[in-house]
Amino acid sequence: MRIYYLGLSFNFDGRKRRMSKDFNAKKVCEDIINWIREYFDKQPGAKGAIIGISGGKDSTIVAKLLAEALGKDRVFGVLMPNGEQKDIEDSLRVVELIGIPYKIVNIEKAYKGLLEAIAEENLSDEAKINMAPRLRMTTLYAMAANMHYRVCGTGNRSEAFIGYTTKWGDSAYDFNPIGNLTTEEVIAIGDSLGLLYELVHKTPSDGLSGKSDEDKLGFTYKQVNDYMEKGSCGDKEIDKKIRLKHEYNKHKQTLPPKFQLK
Repeated sequence: MRIYYLGLSFNFDGRKRRMSKDFNAKKVCEDIINWIREYFDKQPGAKGAIIGISGGKDSTIVAKLLAEALGKDRVFGVLMPNGEQKDIEDSLRVVELIGIPYKIVNIEKAYKGLLEAIAEENLSDEAKINMAPRLRMTTLYAMAANMHYRVCGTGNRSEAFIGYTTKWGDSAYDFNPIGNLTTEEVIAIGDSLGLLYELVHKTPSDGLSGKSDEDKLGFTYKQVNDYMEKGSCGDKEIDKKIRLKHEYNKHKQTLPPKFQLK
């Protein structure tokens, strides 16, 4: 299985599989590190990788993979709070533990300025929530262009399947080491890398709505993974919710169509 956004993602065998039996975290970890190195070998103008550090498990694990593949000095972390970020200490802890250089760019002024410019009273809450990831994408690409770096994605397969990602926001990247791994597989990679348990097993949250991912979705990532792997999570009502999320958000998982001249 390969999911396309604006860049490449590590291609893990997409056949139905049970992670507990078939997933060799150490081997896949080594494969990803080699894949990152091969990607940069084919990018002669790229000096390194830039990554948004949210403090969540995905960006933490990907940052560590990048550091292992490229060396700490070729990985640059960007912390992008929108005003006050309650778990900013987790983000700072991540970059310090991994030992990569970083910068804090607060997007609050840009966010509020954009709301004011387009009359925020006319925007739905969902539209406002999705503005922040798109501003973060703009920030990463601006800094990447200046540094001659490539933007690294941090979204996983489970999120992508149900469209729990912002189009042209966190789904925009040059390459993604975990784009075809489920949440359970990403956690296994984090444990294999020897990262702190509390960082790898942190409750996932978008950092935007004030809710955990699973509270907002109405089902768990394990249920999503079971649905993807077995065709059902064991609950027909939840299966329906997952299927509808997947169908509604298919437009996020493919490149935009172009008219083909005949």
